[in-house]
Amino acid sequence: MERRPDRRNGSISHLAVSAQHRRSHLGTALCEHAFAHMRSLGAVVVEIGTGGDPFHAPARALYERLGCTALPTAFYYRQL
Repeated sequence: MERRPDRRNGSISHLAVSAQHRRSHLGTALCEHAFAHMRSLGAVVVEIGTGGDPFHAPARALYERLGCTALPTAFYYRQL
């Protein structure tokens, strides 16, 4: 979890729940706790992302249930 005071935003870089505990609302609780903490530090927006493949569909559904909005982005990679 990170908060950028210069931009008044926060970000969550990795969120994971072990397989045996999925579907027990732990991801929701973790996100809500992190959002509340960032809000208490003055953040007004949070960035959280995941993959676009089928494996990450449950994460995307979670973020949408939490009120997050998906934005179209493009990441480019080049082998060096």
